[in-house]
Amino acid sequence: MNASKSFRNSAVIALFVLSAASATAQSPPAAGAAPAGPTPAERAIEYRQAVYKIVAGNFGPLSQVAQGKAEFKSENATRQATRLAQIATFVGDAYPDISKEGKTRALPAIWSNRKEFDQIVQDFATHTKTLAEVVENSSSAGDELKAAIAAVGNDCKACHDKFRSK
Repeated sequence: MNASKSFRNSAVIALFVLSAASATAQSPPAAGAAPAGPTPAERAIEYRQAVYKIVAGNFGPLSQVAQGKAEFKSENATRQATRLAQIATFVGDAYPDISKEGKTRALPAIWSNRKEFDQIVQDFATHTKTLAEVVENSSSAGDELKAAIAAVGNDCKACHDKFRSK
């Protein structure tokens, strides 16, 4: 994939995430009241949740392929893995200090143990990039693809186990 196409895809994903977060944050104002917008913390949490919806929407089908529950389709898998690698770069920025509290399952350990959290996020970005490369060079759901999908899944599990409430 060339650099301009990759940039364009990243820009489209970023606009989608921001639009989704903005759209969910808007509600009609009460009669006679000034519209009350979400707080900066609420906007940060909505952004984070939108990022993870896109992660799940693209990783879920790849996981189904690895488990033998879905057929490997090169074009779809390439698109999903490429999107996943792009959106993975947004994850670290989705945890500003203002989003520590609110309607979120993010545990305070993220901010008190930021070094470990950031390492998991970096591993996730690295493994999703590797997955995109493997998918691009795969013609079937072979062992290399399954291992790349498992590495990403393990990153998700490590983060959920340590930094997300049930």
